[in-house]
Amino acid sequence: MPRVSVIIPTFNCARFLDRAFRTVFAQTYKDYEIIVVDDGSTDETQDVIAQYEAKVHYLYQLNRGPASARNLALSAASGEFVAYLDADDMWYPHKLERQVAFLDAHKECGLVHGDMTVIDAMDQPLYLRFNQETQREIPSGHCVMVLLRWNHVQTPTVLERRDSIERAGKFDERLRIIEDGFHWILVAMAGIAFGYIDEPLAFYRRRADSLSSNQRQMAEAYVLLFDLLLTEKALALRCGQEAVDIVRARLHACQRCLVYLDRLEGRTGHARQRVIHLIQDSPWHIGLYAELLKSCVPSALATKLRVLREWCWRT
Repeated sequence: MPRVSVIIPTFNCARFLDRAFRTVFAQTYKDYEIIVVDDGSTDETQDVIAQYEAKVHYLYQLNRGPASARNLALSAASGEFVAYLDADDMWYPHKLERQVAFLDAHKECGLVHGDMTVIDAMDQPLYLRFNQETQREIPSGHCVMVLLRWNHVQTPTVLERRDSIERAGKFDERLRIIEDGFHWILVAMAGIAFGYIDEPLAFYRRRADSLSSNQRQMAEAYVLLFDLLLTEKALALRCGQEAVDIVRARLHACQRCLVYLDRLEGRTGHARQRVIHLIQDSPWHIGLYAELLKSCVPSALATKLRVLREWCWRT
């Protein structure tokens, strides 16, 4: 039985998948299995996988999103540890070796993560060490509050114990994006400590066509995530008022973002309803009343006023 199960969900990433596989095969640590889940791809994904059929465990499902794909892979995984690699990302050769050694030496940690190199669609580096260069607050130890403020666990850098998943639960399939971030929060809420290796372990590919590049989808997903924490996951009972205050502030910011996007797209009725709900929750927030007035301006008139304002600034 392999110690590490490498889980690769893929959807229409045939052009990147071969490179992802090769970085797993190039690992200095060899005691692993690869489980790849094709999440309903319509490109040449199956042709790429066919080249490696003797080396990977292949599963197929109709398109349900990465959370469902990861969960399907988890149901087939046999490893003590689980590593996550999206089909368009890659690993440094020492990634698994460094992390297995870390978890063997730190029994108190349920997962370990690290820094990453960010690349574009052409493999050109955008950040050599993303966390270091952007001065991220690194989640380590017991880190619920850090994760609630902003979740800086980079999924392709994670190695997680199987019993950590069993304690925190699998990925929430109601979220088609940021499902991984939600999982890390639930792991921390289960009292599980995080480890961190301060070096790049993976290459994360930033793509304009990725799910996480859509601003509205991201904001709506975060609204759902924060709602789930406040209600279903009993954040107040499990983590206290400070955690609730952090999440409510972030939820408010996401809802304000959606108001702005609604107005930008001419959906003034939707914007107005969102603002009314925000005012009901935060009647003392003066800026919301200005948002309400803006949402009452017809979209065609709002566009004309915006063009006029831009013209005035130019002249």
